[in-house]
Amino acid sequence: MKVTTEQKETCIVDLHIELPPERFQEEWASVGSEYRRQANLPGFRKGKAPISIVEKKYGQDIEQEVTRKLLDVAVRQALNDHKISPVQSPSVRDVRLETDKSLVFTATIVTRPPFDLPDYKGMEITLEKKAVEESEVEQFLDGLRGDLAEFQTIEGRELAMGDYAVLDYEGSIEGKNLIETYPDLQPTYAGRKNFWIRMEEDRPIPGLAAAMVGMKSGESRDCVVSFPTDFLEEKLRAYKVSYKVTLHEIKERVLPPLDDAFAAKLSPGLTLEKIRSQVRERLVANAEENFTRGVRGEVVKKLLSLVTIETPSTMVERESSAMLREIIRENQTRGVSEEELRSHQDELLGAARQSAGDKVKLNFILGEIVGKESISVSRDELAWRITSMAEHYKMTPQKFFQELQKKNAIPGIEEEISLGKALDVVVAHARINGEDPQPVPAPEPSTQSTHSHDEEHVHGPGCGHDH
Repeated sequence: MKVTTEQKETCIVDLHIELPPERFQEEWASVGSEYRRQANLPGFRKGKAPISIVEKKYGQDIEQEVTRKLLDVAVRQALNDHKISPVQSPSVRDVRLETDKSLVFTATIVTRPPFDLPDYKGMEITLEKKAVEESEVEQFLDGLRGDLAEFQTIEGRELAMGDYAVLDYEGSIEGKNLIETYPDLQPTYAGRKNFWIRMEEDRPIPGLAAAMVGMKSGESRDCVVSFPTDFLEEKLRAYKVSYKVTLHEIKERVLPPLDDAFAAKLSPGLTLEKIRSQVRERLVANAEENFTRGVRGEVVKKLLSLVTIETPSTMVERESSAMLREIIRENQTRGVSEEELRSHQDELLGAARQSAGDKVKLNFILGEIVGKESISVSRDELAWRITSMAEHYKMTPQKFFQELQKKNAIPGIEEEISLGKALDVVVAHARINGEDPQPVPAPEPSTQSTHSHDEEHVHGPGCGHDH
């Protein structure tokens, strides 16, 4: 076997490999023999057909299997001979089977980039710890009151901002119905019947509420709306749309009094003061959680700023693609149109590529800390994580575990856990707002995954996520 190395980047090398004809012929004979043993051809007992007939019928399948096996063996042998440790599965390209049956191909190998691990213990982190104000407690209580609000029909006065209007409306441009012009337009913009809207300046249609002010129940009115040039729905940008509006009722939202009776409706037997205390405790817990998340984010920023790494472009591109798909999926869930997404494609891709570069870089830094701290993943930790993931995907842990095994994703989940534990080590030894780090007891396995897509996360080789 001939192997020629070509350094593409600091941590990316191409291996140009050529296998001699006899390697292919030996493997062909082995695979062909197995095909013959299993072949059930007309006119012959199973396994008794001449090899020439078997090869004629299954030649293409035999060649593909021989090639696949040789590529795998050759790459592993080349890595071993050249003492190369890849950080992700090698990619193979330019595969050619020459006329003399020599096999030629190129394998691209990504290795760990060289860098100096900084002193990651005792980092100085400054982050404001937000206190819970009484006004926030009252605001939360107002939200709970809103859940129990009643809507009363208002008689004898005109429609005003802040009211709730029950109406029919239908939009048109230059006399042509909007739904006929744009059949796929959202009904909220095209027109609805017996629809409730809160009288606000910009929602759901900018300027419509202002044009309706002063209407009386049972009245109809033509309201002209000028859509802004940057409106979310591209089809309506800069257009003047006429809406035929018929107002059926005016409703007013009435909040229940903030008293013990209100508290009892939320939870029988509780008083307002008890509810207020529970709300305060919840807000304090949320503030603590946000502060902890913020500290982790600041630690990540500090780690990234202390290390210079030439991250492998292939890993960054793979992570960028995964992040871009996630961004698109989230925006589509929010109702953003494909046209809108396409118009910002370059901007989204640039943001994804920057974030992906940071995540890949963080992966390598935490990976070094894993080794230095001799961090390992226990069976219980792995079991808890898989159980949590199975619950998320609404599968039994056993079935989910089998699916992970099929995809060879278990090592990636172990890596994800170990990287999280490495970050825990750095956070536990950080000086937060000038205070010395407090001893942290070993965490118990949790049924909740420590990974959130709102936090920094590193996708490692085979981590089980869609890269």
